[in-house]
Amino acid sequence: MVIRIRSSILCAAALALVVVSPVVAQGQRPKVSGDLGVALAMQGEASRAESVFVSMLSHSRGDARALNNLGNMRLLRGDIGVALAFYDRALRGDSADAGIHLNRATALMMMGDEARSREAAQAAIRLAGSAAAAEKLLGLAPDDADASRAANATALISKDEVRAMLRGAAAAVPTDTANLAGRGATPTKKRASEWRGAGSRASDPTDNSSSANLLYWKK
Repeated sequence: MVIRIRSSILCAAALALVVVSPVVAQGQRPKVSGDLGVALAMQGEASRAESVFVSMLSHSRGDARALNNLGNMRLLRGDIGVALAFYDRALRGDSADAGIHLNRATALMMMGDEARSREAAQAAIRLAGSAAAAEKLLGLAPDDADASRAANATALISKDEVRAMLRGAAAAVPTDTANLAGRGATPTKKRASEWRGAGSRASDPTDNSSSANLLYWKK
């Protein structure tokens, strides 16, 4: 009798594993795919990375991670309008993610839309808790000078440009949520005519390696 009971318990446990395992695996797949897609993007494997993000959307149409990261891929190609559309859709799924707001601010800055860019950056700073925290999301060390000015001349986005955007936005955010290191620096204003052509800069994949590091990749 004891043997039969134990056998029944083991069979039930085995059946539970068979039923639950696919659900667990399916739940973990988007996370694994997201990490893989970001890794491919950072390695310059744009087509493969984009395929991964599109695949994520096939499992979850409103996946904010996939939408944000697809926006990054488009931004690196110079398709700023399409990138903005992806960021807007990503925010519908996760409006509290400061990083997505930062990417949107960067895209608007590249379009020369200072007012909307500043508004998006301010939202990001408030959500991140401080301007320093917002910088950290983009991998910007406080007052860290760019190592190579020559590289920045051909990069789609430079550290100086992104940092200036954040510092300009921080000036209009309450000081208790804008503790930006080096606050005394004077923001540099960029007009649309002063921007290097995004399309020409994005045409060479090697130019995008440093720019990709200045975007927020949602994992």
